Amino acid sequence: MITPAQIQKKAKNLWNSGKILKATLNQESLFPWIITFRKPTAQQQVDDFSAVRQWVSNLKSHSKASKPKANNGGYEIEYKSINHRQLGVQQLPTKIVFTTKKDLLLYLGKLGQFNAFIAMAEQSGGRFPVLKDWLADNPRRFIKYFSLWSELLAVCDYLITNPYPNCYLRELEISGVDTKFIESHQVILAELLDELLPMKSIDHQVTRLTQHGFERRYGFRFEQPLIRLRLLDSRLYPMPNISDISVPISQLAQWEIPCQRVFITENKINGLSFPAMENSLVIFGLGYGINQLAKVAWLSRCEIYYWGDIDTHGFSILSSLRHYYPKVRSLMMDDTTQQHYRNLSVREPEKSRCDHKLHDLTDAEQQLYQQLILSHMRLEQERLPMRYIKAQLQQKRIGHKKMG
Repeated sequence: MITPAQIQKKAKNLWNSGKILKATLNQESLFPWIITFRKPTAQQQVDDFSAVRQWVSNLKSHSKASKPKANNGGYEIEYKSINHRQLGVQQLPTKIVFTTKKDLLLYLGKLGQFNAFIAMAEQSGGRFPVLKDWLADNPRRFIKYFSLWSELLAVCDYLITNPYPNCYLRELEISGVDTKFIESHQVILAELLDELLPMKSIDHQVTRLTQHGFERRYGFRFEQPLIRLRLLDSRLYPMPNISDISVPISQLAQWEIPCQRVFITENKINGLSFPAMENSLVIFGLGYGINQLAKVAWLSRCEIYYWGDIDTHGFSILSSLRHYYPKVRSLMMDDTTQQHYRNLSVREPEKSRCDHKLHDLTDAEQQLYQQLILSHMRLEQERLPMRYIKAQLQQKRIGHKKMG
């Protein structure tokens, strides 16, 4: 048997679902809204006569009929006369109904808030007609962000007038909007901007908000990842004795360094201690951020060597790099190196393991990768002695070719 508390919970759920707001904006009606419930059986009426009687009384005392006229919201009860063989004629609730929207809103104490929602929705739709459908389709989003709605629309208004502002978010000066507001509310802003901005004012190739996606999609500047590299040939130095450089990825893409080969390694110390070599540079410390190098088009004319750990993680990064630069060669990531320094191997941490199918490996690399999946062993690149590194470079005659 349904209780007044359960009725209130159902009414709150209807409010929280946004269906009342949605129906109103679509000029539809949900009312009268009937709450279904399980009625007491004939046997219950006999066995629990007092409980059923108390149930009926409790429902009635919380209904609209029992409230003062000054606040006459609430539910109404429809009764049905049942001629019980033992108890005689009984009046039992058969329907619980909120006859009008106002009845339910008064019952929940939401009438004022609802009216404010409608007023703001109408104002927003008048200002931005395209938002009318969005508001009707996303009432819960509107309710969630209602307290911030004026600020959200102020940001949208600014970007409509100033598309692709080419500045940092903190540089914006929008009346009533603090400098951290956009950073804190990018998800809802992206939804609104996609509705309001013309197609030409959005970079549709950017589909996610991660990795500064909001800034890239709507034309803001952002802090770009720094690529650290060492120039291994003094002839490549931009000025005397400047060999160790950290540069934003966009600037590296524009700085076409006239080198013949590029080494990429994960370990920082390995990058710093990599031996000098003509026409060469080494990039280090990127991890899975290695995909950023896809933006450096001039790398495609270079010989590229990747030196990572001999573990599943290392081969995953190698495969990822080959997706952009298919001719990348691995360096010291082979069975010979692993066997020679097997005593230096350790267990690969479980959180770092990879067991995905990697498509961009050579047959020898693929075979070693499959072995590592089973053994969970890893040989970290920094464990290899410098003499071995130099010997491998000499053996493969890397660094002896002249630029053509």
